[in-house]
Amino acid sequence: MKVLLVDDSGLSRKVQKKVLREVGLEDVVEAKNGLDALQKLKDLGGAVELVLTDWNMPGMDGLKLIESLRADPATANLPVIVISSEGEEEKIAKAFAVGASSYVTKPFKKEVLARKIEAVHRIAQIEGGRPPAGDRPLIEGDLGQLGFAELVGFLNFSRKTGELIVSLETGEAGLAFEEGEVRDAWIGRFASEEAFVSIARLRHGHFRFHEGRKPRTNRITAGTMSLLMEAMKVLDEEAQGDGAS
Repeated sequence: MKVLLVDDSGLSRKVQKKVLREVGLEDVVEAKNGLDALQKLKDLGGAVELVLTDWNMPGMDGLKLIESLRADPATANLPVIVISSEGEEEKIAKAFAVGASSYVTKPFKKEVLARKIEAVHRIAQIEGGRPPAGDRPLIEGDLGQLGFAELVGFLNFSRKTGELIVSLETGEAGLAFEEGEVRDAWIGRFASEEAFVSIARLRHGHFRFHEGRKPRTNRITAGTMSLLMEAMKVLDEEAQGDGAS
């Protein structure tokens, strides 16, 4: 797999290349900012399969680069992971909103990056596939292989309408989307925002997304990205609490 690594810091690129080698990715092309990255992509003629980009860069930053990639049919589905020290919820939400496939905050562990890379490539396969016939799921798989944030981000950016159903040992959980916005969530006795956070906690469970199924009720009014960021914040706090105990 050929990777385009975009960062204005030579030292940062060196560190990230080392991590990429540790997860088995050695074919890495470097770019110093978004403009340089676009030129490298043009020179390589579409051979790149993954882009890792910093946020703050002179000339063209990471967000402008993603917007340019998504506006070009040739790179519209190219997996892009933002790797940045900018970890504020608002900025992460902005990255997803312009089409980032995933987001990793520096410093990070190689296991985290490997998992994110696997998730965004599964998303890219979904985006490049043919629409299913009848009521067959547009997407299905296991939450252990496809990250919740990446899945919700994809459905939001793609403005999908439908139901995401997760099969559990004790029953089913679900999210209802309309034009990419979550309108309802349910799991067990929980519903709406509380259920959304509970579903975000799931690490396993077979999921399937049926496109075209409109929400039966609108119990959620918060924006999807703010809802997702709040859920990720809660999970981070819980993880920190577990680590301290």
